[in-house]
Amino acid sequence: MIKRKKKMATNDLLTLIGGVMLGIIGYFLRQTMQEIKEIKIQAYETKTKVEVLEKEYMTKIDNLNEKFDMLYDGIKDLTKEINKLNQMIKSN
Repeated sequence: MIKRKKKMATNDLLTLIGGVMLGIIGYFLRQTMQEIKEIKIQAYETKTKVEVLEKEYMTKIDNLNEKFDMLYDGIKDLTKEINKLNQMIKSN
């Protein structure tokens, strides 16, 4: 009967140690999962902000390209006019 009590006490002790270990692992696992959830939310917010900035950047680039095209056309027209004026001056 003494052996049975010892064996039972050992089983109880092992069960208690296993339970404590599972509790500790569970605690850290829960903390890790919470941090992952927060990082996931932050990554989504950052992705959204980057997409907005990218759209704004592309719009500004398109506007600048249009303005450069207009300037190029204006310079071309001015060059033609200057050439015409030079020819008129040479003719006179």
